[in-house]
Amino acid sequence: MDDSNLHASFVPAVPGQAALGANELHVWAVPLHGDPERFGALLSRAEQQKLSRFHFADHRRRYQIGHGALRLILGAYMGIDPADVEFVQGPRGKPYLGRKGPFFNLSHSGKLAMIGLSTVELGVDIEKVRHLESLHEIARKHFSESEFNALNALQGEARELAFYRCWTRKEAYIKAIGEGLSMPLDSFDVSLCESPEFLACRDGREDPARWSLLDVSPGPEFVGAAALRAKGVAMKCFRLEGA
Repeated sequence: MDDSNLHASFVPAVPGQAALGANELHVWAVPLHGDPERFGALLSRAEQQKLSRFHFADHRRRYQIGHGALRLILGAYMGIDPADVEFVQGPRGKPYLGRKGPFFNLSHSGKLAMIGLSTVELGVDIEKVRHLESLHEIARKHFSESEFNALNALQGEARELAFYRCWTRKEAYIKAIGEGLSMPLDSFDVSLCESPEFLACRDGREDPARWSLLDVSPGPEFVGAAALRAKGVAMKCFRLEGA
């Protein structure tokens, strides 16, 4: 199945058609196949240098389209040329905009990228669902005790789906707070069921009641999650037209 076979909720759109409202999440799905040249032309000199270090053409294409599309989308929301979008890094490397603009986050898996934008801090994560021989070991190492027990109560495809739900929700949260892999994944709990929820945080740094977890799965072969430091978030989903 083509990685760009997306759910109907992801409406084809051109950046700039929709304004970002307060307490809104806009999610853009970007297929990472096809001609990358129009996206590659938008990259900065530093991004072009990074691009030159990729050994495989497929990796180059995914980087060109994903990061070029990020510039295209951010430029449209900010009302500036994509080439003028400037990034700065937070304390642990999370990128932010160098001038006033939305919070954003980029994730990719397989041949699909996802870009989330909001007026509040956020993180997004997608994973293409595939069979993992090491699923049990990964969960035992990274999931909390309650998450691991909930996963072990399931079998077959239900267990596999629950694993990816848990993983993407955890990744989205740690990306939102900018901690990356420096934060133990078992220091907080998320739900594994269809309804995403931030259940507990044992290190005291965040109050789960202040957060929203949303399912942003873009297609039948993917699981995706978004985490935002806000409640009552309204979500709109788009597919980048022409990508």
